[in-house]
Amino acid sequence: MKKVIVVTISLLIFFVTFNGISQSLPEGIKVSKIYSDENYNAFTSLIRFKGDFYCAFRSGERHVYGKDGVIKIISSKDGKAWKDVDQIALNGFDLRDPKLSVTPEGLIMATMGGSIYEGKTLLGGIPHVAFSNPKGTKFSPPQPIKYDENIKSKFDWLWSLTWYEGTGYGGMYSRIENKEGGNTTIIKLVKTTNGIDFIKVADLEVEGNPNESTVRFLPNGDMLMLIRREQGNKRAYLGQSSPPYTDWSFTESPYFIGGPDFVSIGEGQYIGGGRINREYTGLVSFGKNGDFREVLKLPSNSDSSYPGFVFENDTLYMSYYSSHETEKTSIYFAEIPLVELK
Repeated sequence: MKKVIVVTISLLIFFVTFNGISQSLPEGIKVSKIYSDENYNAFTSLIRFKGDFYCAFRSGERHVYGKDGVIKIISSKDGKAWKDVDQIALNGFDLRDPKLSVTPEGLIMATMGGSIYEGKTLLGGIPHVAFSNPKGTKFSPPQPIKYDENIKSKFDWLWSLTWYEGTGYGGMYSRIENKEGGNTTIIKLVKTTNGIDFIKVADLEVEGNPNESTVRFLPNGDMLMLIRREQGNKRAYLGQSSPPYTDWSFTESPYFIGGPDFVSIGEGQYIGGGRINREYTGLVSFGKNGDFREVLKLPSNSDSSYPGFVFENDTLYMSYYSSHETEKTSIYFAEIPLVELK
């Protein structure tokens, strides 16, 4: 078992320079390195479960290619001391980008991409899921999700899942190969009631090769979706839809956002973020109709992002990865009082 390395850095008007960007973090923000070893550790998710923080991430030889990646899950009562919970692996699959949620039955569910490589050739992708036991101390072996043959492609990825009133919703993107040997991506909204069987809700008319996305819900049941885009101006889209979530409107953000996630902070406002303009991990504030503004740059570099968020007691807790301190990427945990983001 790998030893978790915990290094806490209190940042009080502490100046950080990375990739030529100099910044000062507001007073009161704390950033900790919570996991680091010889592997490439990246692509995080963060939840609260039975009072503890749970953080999941991929651990592999490098960002892509090489040995297949595995999913590691660690937990902490206070965000300071972290311990290993479990590891999820599947022979022949590079398991990637785990996203944690809590099912209506009270289990932790981990969704993950299952990429199949032959050397540096991507042969396909199958979304997988795993479930914890009721105590959150052990996870089941990963299994492929089930969905209609008419929406399957050679490469599909259910990137994240959000539960609302007993149903889980997520954006699943697919790569469609063209005659010239390239590919485009399309995205659809899917749903499940058991975490294994999925059906399509709607095709989302998003241009620019959409892929990673996160879903959240307004108090009235309307859905918001933050979507990464890879072509055109590459700026992220914020989608909005009312039940049954078949008709959508989209607002363009001012930023490229890689590994997008966001969370409600009340009063119709949201904090989200990821890799901003491919340069660093940052946070943005916005409402349901957009009005984006950047509010914080985290200690990071261009090889970083994929945050997870928990918001409680007027504090934003955040996991993310970065390689700004060492050659290999590490997992970080930030405690950010809401007052510092105004």
